[in-house]
Amino acid sequence: MVANTRKNRGWVALNVSIWFGFASLLFYLAWWASPDRLSSPLLLFLFLCAVVYTTVQLAATWVLYMAANRHPRRRAQPIDHTLTVDVFVTAYDEDADLIERCLCAARDMTGDHKTWLLDDGGRPEIQTLAQLLGVGYLTRQGNLHHKAGNINAALARTTGDIVVIFDVDHVPAANFLERTLGHFNDPRTGFVQVMLTFGYGKDSPTGKAASESGLDFYNPASRGADALGAATLIGSNALIRRTALDSIGGYKPGLAEDLATSIALHAAGWCSIYVNEPLAPGLAPPDLTAWFEQQFKWARGVFELLVTKYFYYWPNLTSGQRLTYAVRMTYYWIGLVTVVHLLVPIVLLFFGTDSQLAGFTRYLIHLAPLMLAVVAIRGVALRHHASASVRVYLETPVYLQWKPLLLVVGSWPAYSLAWLLAILRVPTRFRPTPKTAAGHGPNLLWILPQFVVTALLLLGVIRNVTNAGVSQNWILLLFALGAALSQVWVLILSLKESFGEKSPSIGSQATQNS
Repeated sequence: MVANTRKNRGWVALNVSIWFGFASLLFYLAWWASPDRLSSPLLLFLFLCAVVYTTVQLAATWVLYMAANRHPRRRAQPIDHTLTVDVFVTAYDEDADLIERCLCAARDMTGDHKTWLLDDGGRPEIQTLAQLLGVGYLTRQGNLHHKAGNINAALARTTGDIVVIFDVDHVPAANFLERTLGHFNDPRTGFVQVMLTFGYGKDSPTGKAASESGLDFYNPASRGADALGAATLIGSNALIRRTALDSIGGYKPGLAEDLATSIALHAAGWCSIYVNEPLAPGLAPPDLTAWFEQQFKWARGVFELLVTKYFYYWPNLTSGQRLTYAVRMTYYWIGLVTVVHLLVPIVLLFFGTDSQLAGFTRYLIHLAPLMLAVVAIRGVALRHHASASVRVYLETPVYLQWKPLLLVVGSWPAYSLAWLLAILRVPTRFRPTPKTAAGHGPNLLWILPQFVVTALLLLGVIRNVTNAGVSQNWILLLFALGAALSQVWVLILSLKESFGEKSPSIGSQATQNS
């Protein structure tokens, strides 16, 4: 009774906050409605960008949060024991200890299955390890198409009806197959995706923030997508029907191979299931170097699909799938949004006229409720939808998750560069996320942009106060200070990693979290 009351209160709080969000969105867009603004070609372009981003990314995400209230409770189903299962653990150049940890857990899952190590590094010592552990070992000549090519090469040499895929840093629970295989009793089910959770070392603030940055996606957003028949592949912790993969020509290559395969399967008519249980926890990027490389690769791959494949598959997707993929493929536009809201205050503080300063101040007044709504809705959605089993990974309450938000906002150079390269169709080399800490601070090029804009914002504020005092532009000054502070967290992390205690490697995190 108490649990139902809390659930109802959470549902009401979420819906109230979302309706406040829609109201604040309309209030924000009203600022653009002035005829003199829409008569300017530049402002008209920015208005269209604002409408597209807020509608596709914010409003559509809130729809997923609301749909999550209708998410079916995924109980384990009886297993069809005639189905054969191949478990693929994909590896490239990771440490042997990390590989052994994953292989042992995959091998020891209950239920009949065959575990294979897919070693794209072709290392003799790793082959010996696989033999000692009693698991199959597969390698190939070269590594064309990287992870996707590795999986496709293994598919050609195995026969299991169901293929289970784990990244090497994830460790499946013993009952992983028991909780998931039964969903394939429905012949329409093409794949089952199990939620991702990430551990972190106590000495790794980057890993901690990174592990919490995707909580909204892996909880309310993914539950809402599942309720709309649009659960998507995430790369690891996935089970896929072999005939489904055969129907689309195998695992799709690319920097976002999981998303490419997911949208192809949905377009081919296959159904999907999302299991909202942390059945195979993984490990977060251990430092800023790993984080930036991971985020750049993901953003570049997602943008590649947005500009090349999304609209190709559009006619064959359901409305729920179109909405879900639109949200996922535009998520990294937050980099471009951040760039605009960092550069405009800088320009105005140094070169703006009184009328321009007043106009931007009115813009900020219309923006403020929307910013508040975005943060509040995310916190309420997490509080309502994050399962109790996920909360054990958190040290701070879900409504105080400011560090992961600042980490994402501070990653705008990676996201913006990824979008530019995708638009220009510049090829990008595939690079797996580093599994060990670099042992030093991040590359200067990753943090120089944040340092420069922070310095310029602070100088602009000092210049404005010195010349005019805290006048009618105090709202702009506060926003500029807030924008500068939003970049400081990444700079603090970089200093800690450069001069403070070193972040643990993912291998050491594995020991701490096992």
